[in-house]
Amino acid sequence: MPSRKLRIVKHSLPAIGICERCNSQFKFTGTTETDAKYQIKSAFDAHKCVPLDSSQNALRIVRESTEGK
Repeated sequence: MPSRKLRIVKHSLPAIGICERCNSQFKFTGTTETDAKYQIKSAFDAHKCVPLDSSQNALRIVRESTEGK
């Protein structure tokens, strides 16, 4: 299992970060990129990883791809 690690996938606003262990997403639409990265890091530090099994992960992918349509 991968170690708990934050990966920033979008640096411009709105910034998006992902936990590489449980695939949790952290979004922030602050006023500056530095502020957004700080808020994402804070949210990442506060969250508790709950790894998804493969069926839950597939459902999450479908839900995210159809969101807003």
